[in-house]
Amino acid sequence: MKMIDSHHRLLVFNSIHRVMQAERLLQQEFAVLLIPVPRALSADCGMALRVDSADCAALAPRLEQAGLAPFSIYRPVGDAFELQPSG
Repeated sequence: MKMIDSHHRLLVFNSIHRVMQAERLLQQEFAVLLIPVPRALSADCGMALRVDSADCAALAPRLEQAGLAPFSIYRPVGDAFELQPSG
């Protein structure tokens, strides 16, 4: 199994502090994994959260309510990643 499969999404934040806050918040309810940002993406903090795509609709509002927006959600497309809407 690859670290990032087609059913995963990556949540990318602009600081490691925000990634860690999001991880603590989301791990209470969702399966999240803190991983290095893939080379195909660039991020200031170097870490991302891997989540299941089925959870994105539910977790995005929680992050926004907790003041952890903005963040970006990426889906894997072959060896690359595509930005997708966060809502």
